[in-house]
Amino acid sequence: MSKKLNYSLLYVEDEDYIREVVVEYLEEFFSTIYEASNGKEALEIYYDKQPDIVITDIRMPKMNGLTFARKLRERDKSTPIVITTTYATTEYLLDAVELNLIKYLLKPIEEERLLEAINLCVHQIEESSPSVVNLNSQYKYDTYNQTLTLDGKIVPFTMSQRKLLDILIKNRHRAVSYQEIEGYIWGRGEMSESALRSLVHTIRRVISKDTIQNISKIGYKIKLYE
Repeated sequence: MSKKLNYSLLYVEDEDYIREVVVEYLEEFFSTIYEASNGKEALEIYYDKQPDIVITDIRMPKMNGLTFARKLRERDKSTPIVITTTYATTEYLLDAVELNLIKYLLKPIEEERLLEAINLCVHQIEESSPSVVNLNSQYKYDTYNQTLTLDGKIVPFTMSQRKLLDILIKNRHRAVSYQEIEGYIWGRGEMSESALRSLVHTIRRVISKDTIQNISKIGYKIKLYE
């Protein structure tokens, strides 16, 4: 890879030294990396940050990697997941099929194998979800470069406006809850209803009032142009 990928990655590993070494290597390829030391912490980060790729160990305290992957799959069927483990048993291989995992990596992790897994994840993302989507007949949004264009010219949008489009497009087949939006855009900060309504109103005013649909008492859903 000649440049850093504009995708975010969540790496889950309970052994501090291993996590530090692997994250240092991953930083060569990713601008945004989230770290967790157990499945419970990883699930919270996933809900908040919606990472594009997940790499997780299996044996960890509080919640193991397979339980974490199952809970993730209850909500998200497509985010690429790579499992790292010391032992590759038949049971684990069956889990790989059930959970639609990209790959098992045996520990200690070899850099070449890790890079292969990353490439597989990126390939799946780009094959299953094209980076450029049509918001209507004139506006397009590039999720990889986070740019909105009108007839080929970039339309200036704030980071919060781009993040709202990002999370809605990434979850285009369902309504995204207010809590998910709050975590993704504002992080640990508190979201006001007026701030969110203002973001939605601005996007609707620029693109179309039908672009973002309000799902009562749940959240918002994006309507893409066919």
